[in-house]
Amino acid sequence: MITATGLGSGLDIQGLVDSLVAAERAGPDQQLNRQAAKYQARFSALGSLKSALSSFQTALSGLTALGDFSGKKATSSNAAALQVSAGSNAAAASYSIDVTQLARAHSLASAAVATADETALGTGTLTFRFGTTDYDNNLDVYNGFTGNEAISPATIQIDSSNNTLEGIMAAVNEADIGVTASIVNDGTGYRLLFTGAATGLKNSLQISVSDNDGNSTDLTGLSQLAFDESATNLQQTVAAQDANLSINGLAVTSASNSVNGAIAGLSLTLREVTDGPVQVAVQADSAGVKTAINDFVNGYNQFIKVANALSAYDPETNRAAALVGDFTLRSVEGQVKSILRGAIPLAGDSFSTLAEIGITTTADGTLTINDTRLGEALAEQPERLMQLFASYGKPADPGISFIGSSNATAEGSYELVVTALATAGYFQGNPVLPDFGGGGNVVIDGDNDNLTLSVDGVQDSITLSQGMYSSGEALALEVQTRINNGSTISAAGLSITVSYDQPTNSLILTSSSEGSGSGVEIVSVDTNMPSSLGLTVGSGVEGNDVEATLDGVPVTGTGNIVLAGSDSDAEGLRLEISGDTTGSRGTVTFTRGIAARLDNLMEGLLDTEGSLNDRLDSLENRLDDIEERKARLELRWEAVRERYTAQFNALDTLLGQLQNTSNYLEQQLASLLPPNTGKDK
Repeated sequence: MITATGLGSGLDIQGLVDSLVAAERAGPDQQLNRQAAKYQARFSALGSLKSALSSFQTALSGLTALGDFSGKKATSSNAAALQVSAGSNAAAASYSIDVTQLARAHSLASAAVATADETALGTGTLTFRFGTTDYDNNLDVYNGFTGNEAISPATIQIDSSNNTLEGIMAAVNEADIGVTASIVNDGTGYRLLFTGAATGLKNSLQISVSDNDGNSTDLTGLSQLAFDESATNLQQTVAAQDANLSINGLAVTSASNSVNGAIAGLSLTLREVTDGPVQVAVQADSAGVKTAINDFVNGYNQFIKVANALSAYDPETNRAAALVGDFTLRSVEGQVKSILRGAIPLAGDSFSTLAEIGITTTADGTLTINDTRLGEALAEQPERLMQLFASYGKPADPGISFIGSSNATAEGSYELVVTALATAGYFQGNPVLPDFGGGGNVVIDGDNDNLTLSVDGVQDSITLSQGMYSSGEALALEVQTRINNGSTISAAGLSITVSYDQPTNSLILTSSSEGSGSGVEIVSVDTNMPSSLGLTVGSGVEGNDVEATLDGVPVTGTGNIVLAGSDSDAEGLRLEISGDTTGSRGTVTFTRGIAARLDNLMEGLLDTEGSLNDRLDSLENRLDDIEERKARLELRWEAVRERYTAQFNALDTLLGQLQNTSNYLEQQLASLLPPNTGKDK
């Protein structure tokens, strides 16, 4: 329908209606807009505060855990000769190290032949053993050989398809037995070179030959490659030797040039024999800690700048920021500053506040760092600095280790009582082994060299080295070595210990892990393995988890790790239990450092159910309510507009009717008058 207004009277009815509606809605609209602007400003400001708190929490991440402070740095005065690296457990100390001999791998060379791919050497088997060789190279006297029981012998079959130098080289290398074979042309002909993969005296080579020509010691046929008590037909080109060094005057021998166990936490790589002592220094890696502390200070400064801007007041313009006097902002700032200015209860008289390590507050509320004082604290008391910032648990018993905590862990001391220690799962074989001390032995052959077992739920199949074992220890070591070298078990990071139990003449296979997931199960065995080794299909004895309480409240044990649950004030506290003592193990005192306390505060403030999010949700609801009120008012103003339009249209119609009546009356009155004759009466 087309509505035309003002036709009867000529009035601008649309303009009049617009003006009246605008005047009537001006007050309510202005009030709602002011409220919306105020709420929106607060909402945006609180959003900025939340973002600043989140960024501050991120800046704390490098200081909240013990591991953030555990880095160590080792330096060598002669890195070309001796390289060093330090683990987190290395002690800060100085060492004087002198390297007098490098470790070498055993190397043996054959006599020269005319061709590498055509000259046949004979057929038979080559058996490689590893151990300590007593051999005088100058006199060509082989005095004896002591086998390395940690490495099993290996036998290579040589036939007409692989009895050249190239064929033997390929057969040895493909077998991957810890020996590298290569071919060298020394100018007189081609020679086969055998080199042990591992250095050290105990890893020298013994090569025994079973020559199909009937003579395994002469210089013809495959026996040309013999190097043992019966024949030294190979030339020793490099004698196996250990590395010799001294550490602060103490003599140390190592089979490898990588020395990892001589100094706890310190790895040494020997490159050259030294002319004199090399100075090695181990100290805390302060660079990473300094970076983390700088990040913490910068994070706080950014937060405080945002907080100051949100609560600023400009007296010249009489303008106030959105959160002037806001309770939430004041509360957040107060809690943060209280933690920063507070002291951490640490034993001893050294520093316990930020100011004491050179971190102080400036006039504008930001923090500044005195690098000299901080450097002194890092150098002199790195562990105390760690406790000042991070979450820290200190057990009274040295056999208890603090692993970690959660934001729910309450600070305090907790009495630890261990009621049961963790145990490892094991499998004990049947007592069928012979009396090794009386001359008994076990022979491994094709009928008892294979078994499939499961270690901690991971299954693998292994093959034992065939041969004669004249001691229970040697047999146990062979079984242990083959299982631990199994591709699936080793890839899973698992291992076992195999021991010979002399009283029962049996083998015991024990998992290296502890707890309810620890166990050894025999899945399948060769035909004669039950009767010769005592290993039969079956499940062993499963391990048990540690059982303990903290302040009388039971904790959850997994292996030798305990975790306090939600029913304890120590919720989230994790401890590692070692040692063989049950009963009371003393107290564990848990303290949060400054960074950890701030992180805990941030976690609560930024929680989806925290007070800050409650404020944001409340403001968002108010803004939504204003939008709903605006929508309802729009409907009201539309109704008012329609009413005013209808009223003015009715008035316009009435005026039109009155105008028509006026015109009619004028016409009627005019008709009653005499006609104008143009003459005066």
